[in-house]
Amino acid sequence: MAAWLGRLSGGLWVPPAAGDGARDGATVPAWFSTEVMRLDGPLGMLQLSNFGTMSAADPDAFEAALLRRSIGATMLYSTLETSHTVSYDVGAPEGMDIIVLGTSNQGGQRLRTAAGVQLMSVGRMGFMSSLGASSIEHLGVSETTGVVVPVSAVPGYQHALAAGAGTFPDTPLTRAAGAALGRMLFEWAKDPDQGEGALAGTETALVALVRSLFRQFPGDGETDRASLVRAEADRIIERRHRDAAFGIAELAAELHVSRRQLFRLYAGMDESLAARLLRRRLVTAREQLVSTPPQDLATVAVQSGFADAAALRAQFTRHVGVSPSAFRMAARTQPPRLAEAMLLSDEQPRPSA
Repeated sequence: MAAWLGRLSGGLWVPPAAGDGARDGATVPAWFSTEVMRLDGPLGMLQLSNFGTMSAADPDAFEAALLRRSIGATMLYSTLETSHTVSYDVGAPEGMDIIVLGTSNQGGQRLRTAAGVQLMSVGRMGFMSSLGASSIEHLGVSETTGVVVPVSAVPGYQHALAAGAGTFPDTPLTRAAGAALGRMLFEWAKDPDQGEGALAGTETALVALVRSLFRQFPGDGETDRASLVRAEADRIIERRHRDAAFGIAELAAELHVSRRQLFRLYAGMDESLAARLLRRRLVTAREQLVSTPPQDLATVAVQSGFADAAALRAQFTRHVGVSPSAFRMAARTQPPRLAEAMLLSDEQPRPSA
């Protein structure tokens, strides 16, 4: 337990010297002991299996410890488990499809999908998606730390997610992301009483981090020049959408194509280029509206890429369905609901009789 906490903290927390005679469980802080959930034996396996199926050589001897923290619609987690295998069929409860990202910090894992077998050794990061069938074998006592996000948070990578599971490239980004997720969980578990702004900011950072990890894979259909240009356009929109002066002409100039060529690249797409830029600005506006301390509408408009408060109000009401002030009030009285697929089995709502 002490070594587990030390890894999560990134070395910030160091267990007491071995010579003081304290047992491992007694060396960890009280807040950590309180936050960690024990899930042992067949019942623990049932709880952890969620919408999958767990098996072990000796279910009665199975042991697991779980540390988790809900961050809006995402969840940071870390598990310490004895050897077992978890299998996932395609599909979570309706509307609850998720992606589980995790770094193997001890023990290692073996991922099996229709495409073959991948070994996720210590230090590597992988993912599991409810969009595809897979099985994950935990080798010996394993520790996995990561984040769970809704599939909707990572658009454009359905082909990768449909594989069920996989490993990320061993790059500086992947390694740094694994360390960051552990440290973020450590900080939130140790000091959870933060304001709405810190919570919303952390959720935004987590989603952005997950998206950046998947950008190391080719996006859906990115096999021709048109797809590559559209992917680059999305990256530019992500970077520059907060600038109200940024529009289609500026995007075309940065891509070194004409406006006519740019519009042609999006012909036949489900969403026009203008709609794509507007949608990204509205996402930022929603995030800014629930930030702490509250900001006036003119400030939210400037930070979201709208010319003024009137332009933001008109577009927000038209596309979101409520005014910005009504959205802000609803967000403060109704906190984000964690996807049911992220809950332990016995925490999920049961269908009414």
